[in-house]
Formats: sequence, structure tokens, C-alpha cells
Amino acid sequence: MKHLPNALTLLRLVLAPLVVWLFWMGTVSPGQLPPVVTGPEDVSAAKAFTQYLKTIALDMTLAAILFGVAALTDLFDGMAARAFNAHSKFGRLIDPIADKAIVGLPLIVISIAMWRSGYPLWPVVAIATAVIVFRDVSMTLIRLTSPDGEGARVSSLAKIKTALELIVVGSLLGVSAIGAHLQVQYSIDNPGYVLIPFYAEAFEWVWLITLVITAALSAWTAFQYLRPVKSTS
Repeated sequence: MKHLPNALTLLRLVLAPLVVWLFWMGTVSPGQLPPVVTGPEDVSAAKAFTQYLKTIALDMTLAAILFGVAALTDLFDGMAARAFNAHSKFGRLIDPIADKAIVGLPLIVISIAMWRSGYPLWPVVAIATAVIVFRDVSMTLIRLTSPDGEGARVSSLAKIKTALELIVVGSLLGVSAIGAHLQVQYSIDNPGYVLIPFYAEAFEWVWLITLVITAALSAWTAFQYLRPVKSTS
């Protein structure tokens, strides 16, 4: 059981690129252009369009589920390490890398997807993503290259920041999966038309504000770590 924490961490590291690939296939590069439906009488194109949407819905659902599993491993690997007293140098090395991968990689792809879709506020998403990723990568390098293998200690504010990162990514993946399934059902009676769920605008603004807050916390916690410690003498 002493190997369980490292196994959970490695699982998170493996799931990160898989989540990204599924989300990429469901948004940025779904594999093929959607069939053009000219009207209700175009039955074959309507069926092809519905199948196209089902493929996207499946990709988005798997991405959301696997991200949820990865987020749980982030919780349980630490619990397992404490329960079995299974702390190791390898675990301290790989855990921050896995943490940053499961958040940073999806955020990068989300930014690309919003840019490709023509979302007007994609620069805000891209800048916030850049702040979060740059901060996380920098702090990870500081920890890995520090003499004691710890470097900057994790503050309570940084833990809140990490929780917000997981919420930002997980909520977008989850809502995207739900929206994809709603679009499948809608397309059965309305082939070729795009459904905009009633909650879409409210979620968009809440998500965007949460992302910006997360980026601000990322910058602030990095400043806390790196600012010089005043001498008490």
C-alpha cells in the first residue's frame, strides 16, 4: 500500500493529456466538418449531423469524467501518503508536475478553443491562462531545484487557488458535456440548428469572473513566495 500514493499521482499525470485530447476532439478538432442540413426533408444529412453531435458529446463526457477522476486522485494521494506514511522523494518530484498538468494543459486547450470559435473575450481567457500556467510552472521549478526539495511552502491561500483551478476547469468540462447532450436531443427535432441553453450566458460570466479571480490569486501567491523576507534583527 506504500506505493498507492505514487500510483494515484501517476494516474493523474496519465489522465491529463487524455482529458486534453478528448476535449480537443470535442471542440477544436472534432475530426470532420459538421454535415450541412438544408431542411427537414434532408433526412440523411440530418442523421449524419446528429451522429456528429453524438461523437462530440461522447468526447466531452469522457473528458469531464476523467478530469473528475484525476481531481479525486489529487485529494486521495495526499490522504494515502499520510495514512500509510508513504512519503518519498519520487512522490515529491512527480506530484507537483501532475498537479500542474491536470490544470494547465486543459486551460491552454480551452483558450485555443475559444480563440478558434471567435469568442470575443478570448484574450481575457488567454491572459488569465498564461498567468496561471506561468506561475504554476515557475513555482514547480523552484520547488524541484531547491536544496531541500521543498522550496516555497504551500500556503492556505495557494490551496484555495488550486481548488479554484480545479473548479474552473471541471465546471467548464461538465457544462460543455451537458450542453453537447442537450444539443443532440435538440437536433433530433431541429436538425442543423444550434441550441443555446438558457443558463449559457450566466455561466459564461460566472466562469470568466472565477477564472480572473484564480489568475489574480495565482499572481498574488507567487508574489508572497518570492518577496524578500524582512530581517527581524
